Amino acid sequence: MFTGIDDVDWASLGHAYTDTATDVPGLLWGLASDDPERREIALDGMYGAVHHQGDVYDSTVACVPFLFELVRTAGRPERGAVVELLRSIGESVREDSPLEFCGCDEDEEEWRRMIGRARALIREGVDGLLGLLDDPDPELRAALPGALAQLHPDPVRVFDALCDRLRVERAPGPSRALVRAVGSLGVAHPARTAGAAAEVLTRLVAGTPDPELRLTALVQLAHCAPQSVPEDTVDICRDVLRRAGRAAPAGEDAPERPRTDTLISYLRELERDHRASVDADLVGDLLTELHHALGDRTDLRLPLLMDQLRAPGRGHKLGALVMARQLLTGWRVPAAEPVAAVGALLLDPDERVSDTALNTLLHLAPVVGPAVESLEAYIHSWDDRELEADVPWYEMALCRATEVLTLAGAPDVVPTLVSLLSGHDVALEVPARLPDWIRALGPEAAAPLGPVLRERLAALDPAAPDADQVHLVGALGVLEQPESAPLLTAVLRATDDPRTRWAVVEALPSCGTAAADAAPLLRDLLADDGLRPEQRARVARALWAVTEDARDVLPVVREALSAGPDARVYEALRAASAMGPAGAALAPELRALIAADRSTGWAGVALWRVTGDAREALPALLRGWTSQPNQRPVISRCLLDMGTDAAPALPLIRAELDSPRHHTNDGAAPGMTHRLHEDLSLLRDCRRLAERLEGTAG
Repeated sequence: MFTGIDDVDWASLGHAYTDTATDVPGLLWGLASDDPERREIALDGMYGAVHHQGDVYDSTVACVPFLFELVRTAGRPERGAVVELLRSIGESVREDSPLEFCGCDEDEEEWRRMIGRARALIREGVDGLLGLLDDPDPELRAALPGALAQLHPDPVRVFDALCDRLRVERAPGPSRALVRAVGSLGVAHPARTAGAAAEVLTRLVAGTPDPELRLTALVQLAHCAPQSVPEDTVDICRDVLRRAGRAAPAGEDAPERPRTDTLISYLRELERDHRASVDADLVGDLLTELHHALGDRTDLRLPLLMDQLRAPGRGHKLGALVMARQLLTGWRVPAAEPVAAVGALLLDPDERVSDTALNTLLHLAPVVGPAVESLEAYIHSWDDRELEADVPWYEMALCRATEVLTLAGAPDVVPTLVSLLSGHDVALEVPARLPDWIRALGPEAAAPLGPVLRERLAALDPAAPDADQVHLVGALGVLEQPESAPLLTAVLRATDDPRTRWAVVEALPSCGTAAADAAPLLRDLLADDGLRPEQRARVARALWAVTEDARDVLPVVREALSAGPDARVYEALRAASAMGPAGAALAPELRALIAADRSTGWAGVALWRVTGDAREALPALLRGWTSQPNQRPVISRCLLDMGTDAAPALPLIRAELDSPRHHTNDGAAPGMTHRLHEDLSLLRDCRRLAERLEGTAG
């Protein structure tokens, strides 16, 4: 084995940590060792240096033939791990790989030739792996299908070989690997393999007695041929869930490995301990993947989620709660039944399940109504427990349950908040999300909090930086009470803390001209040459709000509209929008932003606010709606204010109302949690727009 390894000039090669790769032959021999500890240390060295973070060096390329030789050598242990290493190297050098030239000492053309050599060696070596699909080593048989599907240049040949092996494979790990590889080929090469893959997977879904293999096939069918997913998909999953108590943990086929002082060993133990702590099994992993593969098929996903929420066992409950958060925030589905089921898990005897249910309800707060009784019962169960002043909010489940009700906009919670924040029982720290709570309640319902918050802010030393001070200032800004103006002005005058200063600048506009005494302080801020343009725009917006005098404001906003990337322009657009017709002189800068296709939606909103010309602003609003979905809530409010002049937007409004997804969910990240309240607000605006504009259509 390793014929010619001593003929390689390793000293002239390098890897991540040195310009000489003389240690690499020792790593290769370590991979071939009979000693499991030495093998693990060698594998860690390969990933840590020779293939560091997916990079490819000349020493990496020199290793490829020897790695293939090791895999082909019958009887050597852990060849599956070497296949995974080759697969990772091959993935890094694919034609469409994101791997880029680092621009160090080497020549870029030479680097590209090196990558080409690696690609050719992988292509040459991988063909010899087809004959190992029947190797006695199950770990190797489990690693090969995915590597062949990913690296082999002839997908049809690989597909046929995998299907041939699938007919006779009996070991569970290799069988599932074969099914996953068949599905991945169907996705990667739809014109050549998708139809045949769908047939193979459909037969497995209908006929295999192995529940995990059946579910694996169903997942792959949803990936490569979603139109072929059977109508009884939920029944199939329900049957698998019934047997889930006998499901094997993920990684069941992996051999026992020694504990070594390596990153590989540490990560393996970390993963094992995590999976044990949440009682994770293969069925749970597959159901999560199935949800993601089904995407917009919420007609299947919602009943499947309900079955998961009611399934026994910590692992399935925890997985279902995570999926509830993703599905109910990312897709527009009927929420009452799943939210009630999540609420029921608040009282689960397993504290981890209960805590995860509470965190899930925090994300679902705007639709938490069906879980209110469960929340109240949960809060009641805490009556005999003491609150401690030095414990953060997010470490007290009682306070998080109160937060859920607050974010749900329940006005009955306001007296509780007054009591908790006033210090009558215990003076808790000010919650970081207190401004969000007040937004959810609305300034009118939350008005009784004003005196309490001002009392707490006045008791703090304004010259001493304090997180409570920042949160209180932000909350008073959302309350929009003019009587807060003197206190906010006093804090601005006294503080040297940047966080507090900017919190006050953000809060002052809510007080309007009642905060006119703050104008000299704001002008002093504008005179600071160290401020960035977007910071100056924030100060200018506050100055306009407290003085309604455009003279000092217009030049600042005009400069900021021409400054830097979109993130900086945003503050200037807020200021321009706030000025309304008084900012008409900013129209040329706004038109320039729109012409450059920068922050188009927000710029269109600002243009309409300052000019009132719907015909000019509307094309920008419609373009921004399509190209920048995150701006739709702002645009929809502007369209509502336009009235019937917004009629050309009606097709987009109808499409939004018909969409099954949250407006920021493009399907690229199915596991993402979205901000539910923004989407619900957008939908309310769209319904009002549709009702108003239907009569003007056509």
